[in-house]
Amino acid sequence: MFVRKTSGLLKELNSLDVTLLNLSFMGAIAGLNYPLYVAMSIPNASWIIGVLLGALMTLPLVINYYLISTEYSRASADYVFVSRNLNGFSGVLMAISLFVSFVMGFPVLSMLEVIYVIIPGLQSIGFVINNQSLINFGYAILNSPTLLFLLTIFFSSLTFLLSLSVKIYFKTIRYLTFAEIISTGLIIYSLFHYHSSSDPLYHINFTQTVALSQIMILSYFAFVNAPAYFAGEVKKPRKAMFYGYIISWLLNLIISIIIVLSIEFSIGKINYLSIESKGWSFPIIPNSLISFASVSFPYAPIVYVIFITSLSWYMLYALQNFVMSSRLLFSLSFDRILPAFFSDVWKGTPIKALIFSFGLSLIFSWIEVYQGYSISFAIDGVWFILWSYLLVSIASIKKYKIIGILSTISMFFTVFFTLYYGFINSSFGNLIFQGNTTFDIFTIILPPITAIIIYSIVKKYREREGIDISKIFKEIPPE
Repeated sequence: MFVRKTSGLLKELNSLDVTLLNLSFMGAIAGLNYPLYVAMSIPNASWIIGVLLGALMTLPLVINYYLISTEYSRASADYVFVSRNLNGFSGVLMAISLFVSFVMGFPVLSMLEVIYVIIPGLQSIGFVINNQSLINFGYAILNSPTLLFLLTIFFSSLTFLLSLSVKIYFKTIRYLTFAEIISTGLIIYSLFHYHSSSDPLYHINFTQTVALSQIMILSYFAFVNAPAYFAGEVKKPRKAMFYGYIISWLLNLIISIIIVLSIEFSIGKINYLSIESKGWSFPIIPNSLISFASVSFPYAPIVYVIFITSLSWYMLYALQNFVMSSRLLFSLSFDRILPAFFSDVWKGTPIKALIFSFGLSLIFSWIEVYQGYSISFAIDGVWFILWSYLLVSIASIKKYKIIGILSTISMFFTVFFTLYYGFINSSFGNLIFQGNTTFDIFTIILPPITAIIIYSIVKKYREREGIDISKIFKEIPPE
């Protein structure tokens, strides 16, 4: 019934590897950059309550994925779960939607590596060593679509090369995650050297706080499912998944609380928001915590280390998005939905699926980075939840009952409240809906239409071969 009797994937991952996968996929230091930028449109939101609320709202999803990945220890465990517990088409819809999201998001993440790490990092070094050329070069990159595009392609290509060998890939994830932890610690340490007057008392608006928590979910806390894509490559699934989901979620919550407190007790929330919206007197773009850390503690050796270790931020996201997309193609191929060559494995890597993902990402790099057709944050995040987490949650209701119900309610609320508040609060809406409207519509309709076309064609094609694909979704793929 399936393409082969074994997957061909190697069981390389232990508990530490799985923990680091999810720790870096959430990525507190990078994940908080955007919510704190959006916070200037909702100045009376409580950051600490927003962090706590966002984390608690995603806890049912975390537990849900832990149960799924433990029971369905296969590549793309969430796709396998949905297709076997809801129906085949829903699984295909989810997998195609996720694949499109990852491939379109991959060049954006490489671009964010340039905008939020390379540019402020170079300018910070230029600031502390008094080198104006580095500062000017940062602005040149930002103002040149060609330079931005070339640097994005460079990081995309580097990510592709690091993903070719499964052993090199997982070692890279491990070392980069340690680098991210170092950069986070140094930034927190540096921020506490910032000299600012204390914040005046301000009224906490609960509605604004809820809005901020939803952005934290969409940018940060919802990315809790990295182990699901590699579940077939884990040595001891039950123990490893506990650390990978529960412990990594807890660690990211603690880290994000410390980051927020380090800003509030040093720079001050009001001052931070003012700088974000109006700028400051330093020759560094204030769009990243790297900038604030460098200004807070302009000690050259520390700034050098922060810059080097912070290169891990979006590269980690890109690495995982890239390989996850190949695992989705692999699983769809294994179920005979896509051509068999996508499940070809070379040294533990679905090599042809990886090459195909890379090729598509280059096309989207040209569209999104060079041509400037960008998808808005809200649309990207909302349809990602609709076609992924919400489908998983609904499929879980029958099997895991209360956890499935709580997860469904939480994800639906995030979608509803984000859109609702974006429409009634123009300042908030202008930020989260900023993007190309035509491209937004295209990305909304592309996944379901693609899934319908693929499923319909494959169903008829397999019928001619004497294969009923509905029976495939009644069995669990081999390991």
